[in-house]
Amino acid sequence: MSGMTASVRLQAPPHLNVEVAIRLGQVLPDEYGTGAPGEWLHKAAIGVSDGLYVTGQVIAYNGSQVTLRTLRGEFHCRTADLVEVSPVLCFLTGKRQPRTADTTVEELVEQNTGILDRLLGTTQRGSRSIPRVLAGYMPARQQPQPTDTIEWINALNGVETTVGVRHAVDYVHFTDGNRRLTASTESPTNDDVTDQADMEELLASIG
Repeated sequence: MSGMTASVRLQAPPHLNVEVAIRLGQVLPDEYGTGAPGEWLHKAAIGVSDGLYVTGQVIAYNGSQVTLRTLRGEFHCRTADLVEVSPVLCFLTGKRQPRTADTTVEELVEQNTGILDRLLGTTQRGSRSIPRVLAGYMPARQQPQPTDTIEWINALNGVETTVGVRHAVDYVHFTDGNRRLTASTESPTNDDVTDQADMEELLASIG
């Protein structure tokens, strides 16, 4: 081993070829058929469950079905119905469950675009106020509380951690919105449930 480079010699019997392949984020068809994780694993998505749209993180997969974890619990959805969304929407819209008979997925995507615009300030002044960001898009009873939490799987390392809505929203508002963190946001609060040492890496997978 020299520096960051390591050489490994494999002793193989004659006429035996040894091939090692490393693939990141890629699943071949034969892997899919034998139960290997699909391309949706750990992604944030809108799914359909019992005639309702649900928004959460894909935590499990079984052939043509996936399990979405949301702020309202876990739901089974068809892989074919999934639409990828920004992870922070799992925290902001995870309690919203509109009926598929009343809303199209295109309308949901348009609403989500407006929510992200308010949060990031793409075409208007951004806000980290959850009621302000969600006003007009969903009633107050469907809006999350800042103290609500969800078990989130870090897509970068597979570690599952409890993450609060306030933490996720603040991180995206300040970091992805290119804003300077305020002292109150930088300081841990008594309500924090995640390890501060790992928070930045974890939230980087949400932003």
